[in-house]
Amino acid sequence: MNTFTQSLIGASLLSIFAGSASAMVITDFDSADNMAQSLAGDGVVISNASYTGANSASGYFTDGLASGLGFDSGIVLTTGAANSVNGTTNNSDATSVSNGTAGDAFLSTLSGQQTYDAALLSFDFTSDKDSAFFNYAFGSEEYSEFVDSYNDVFAFIFESENIAVIPNTDIPVSINTINDEDNSNYYNSNEAGEFAFEYDGFTNMLTASISGLVIGETYRITLAIADAGDSALDSGVFIQAASFSDQPVDVPEPAPLFLLGSGLLMMLGRRLRKS
Repeated sequence: MNTFTQSLIGASLLSIFAGSASAMVITDFDSADNMAQSLAGDGVVISNASYTGANSASGYFTDGLASGLGFDSGIVLTTGAANSVNGTTNNSDATSVSNGTAGDAFLSTLSGQQTYDAALLSFDFTSDKDSAFFNYAFGSEEYSEFVDSYNDVFAFIFESENIAVIPNTDIPVSINTINDEDNSNYYNSNEAGEFAFEYDGFTNMLTASISGLVIGETYRITLAIADAGDSALDSGVFIQAASFSDQPVDVPEPAPLFLLGSGLLMMLGRRLRKS
């Protein structure tokens, strides 16, 4: 590939992303009830919400789809500061805020390490069907340097079990189980700043499911995340707004310009390797 062609493709990419780039926007935590209610979708009624952790560790996000997350809006629970996720790119591989708050016993047992800076949103719900679903993604600054080492931990705790598992398995979703080598079809690297928000890596959108519910009966669930091993380096779990429903919510399509830009990047990479 000659220099002119490279420059032309580069200029095209800059033009595409300049016109389509959208930073993920974080809005501050306001109340446990508002955060929980924002998740309620068809056929599910949510009530009696409570929150444990630093208020600054959680909040609402928008522009997630254009940023490459996989869905557009919802809530985020982090082990540090929610507003650290803001940005048009991944600016650091070591974003870290220590809130000085307690960990969580369930998460400590799940991770096998002492936990710190836990953020937990709990609420009751009823469903019009014998099942319930919601969509989420997990991201972390601990990717990919700390695979099989210190691992922040998250869980969706229902009936004393974690339902945040890899599809069609009972394996908990974590840095160790989804990364660039393990279950890589669910993993996205952001170490080069391809996606318009913080965190060095993150999972695809995944769906948590609950079955065997009694219609109309009240159940309680806890959405939880914490630092594990130490309080350094932040992680976050994103949960799609209005996706806590009695049936799965469809996956939205990525922005066309984002797909076009990604395609051009792949084409450029192939041409460079051949040159």
